[in-house]
Amino acid sequence: MSSEQDPTWNMLLKDFISGLDLAIQHLEERDVERIPGAREALIRRLENMRTHFPKNNGEIFVKAIDDKIQEAFFPNTKNFAEAFKKVLKSRTHEQDYIINELINGFVTSKTKAIASNTQTPIIDRMVEAFSTRNDFHIVDHQFYAMFGDPNKPRKFVQNKLQELVDLFGLVSKELVVERDKRRSERKVYTFYTFPDEILTILEEKYIIIDNELGYAYVSEEFDRNVFICLFLANIAIKRENLKEIGGEYTVNGISAIFALILLLSFMPKLRIDENNPILRDPTFNESNMSVIPKSWMMRQILDKLFEPLIKIIAYRLGGGLWLSNIIDSDINKKIHNQIRFLLKDVNRWILGELVRVEVPIFVEISNIFQEIIIGAETE
Repeated sequence: MSSEQDPTWNMLLKDFISGLDLAIQHLEERDVERIPGAREALIRRLENMRTHFPKNNGEIFVKAIDDKIQEAFFPNTKNFAEAFKKVLKSRTHEQDYIINELINGFVTSKTKAIASNTQTPIIDRMVEAFSTRNDFHIVDHQFYAMFGDPNKPRKFVQNKLQELVDLFGLVSKELVVERDKRRSERKVYTFYTFPDEILTILEEKYIIIDNELGYAYVSEEFDRNVFICLFLANIAIKRENLKEIGGEYTVNGISAIFALILLLSFMPKLRIDENNPILRDPTFNESNMSVIPKSWMMRQILDKLFEPLIKIIAYRLGGGLWLSNIIDSDINKKIHNQIRFLLKDVNRWILGELVRVEVPIFVEISNIFQEIIIGAETE
């Protein structure tokens, strides 16, 4: 069914436009800006969005989500290795700092029950654990020691660890030793590791052979970005099997993360008066940063766009199945608020204002918007 004939898609676009109308109304009724011209710039941007976003059945959304988000973060394939390679190839630390931090924060929140006795982020612990051996395997008791809770029954810990394994697409393998050296009896060892096709990629990319010393070790490039790419690839290939990727929690978290990225991408880049103290702050770089006034993130304004954007992202990434899991439940609202809260961790605050670092995905999505506006004006 094309988007023209899709009543669900048309409804989602309509809800977004209604959110724009409410946001514009609130901006026109109040002025709490400390930066001259900021309110007017945001009103102009929202009015432009109001005019251009419905055109061609949401062409801007289709290009931004399908070309810039889906293609790079959730490849349309059922092959795990293919999806992992695509995500890994398109991601860099410099490009995706904000995205990586958002996903790291989300995964940490999701797995807090698994490792409630540690302050170290889950993904960092995973990197540390799998780096200690050159075969990317962890013995089960090592896994329990790292993530288990000594105050909880072993069965409870095993179930929680399985959630973690499923979330990243890891697998368990068994090694059978017919005669154990210590007890001379049959022994079965369980390992947690990566699927064989992923192991091949990791061994080629991250194992260094030291011919002089005669051993192999894991390179320093094997870091949290690897697990974030694995997490995204696992969601991509299992998007229709919600149970294996964390269910409703994951759908809402991922949809909220990328809705927030869209929202930040659409914000106008302000021109700050040359006397503004932000320009004199040593941490502000005018060439790759732009100010997003704190008031823009007020609940009455951008929240009106955030909620419909979450549903739009969910529908384009996972169709009706994902959209049906974006419901107004307390847990979903909590997840959405957590993602908003992560703003302070992935952006910067300078002299009381939020500063957006212009990472490539923001620029690319913003450029789509500008190209369509310019094209419409030319016509």
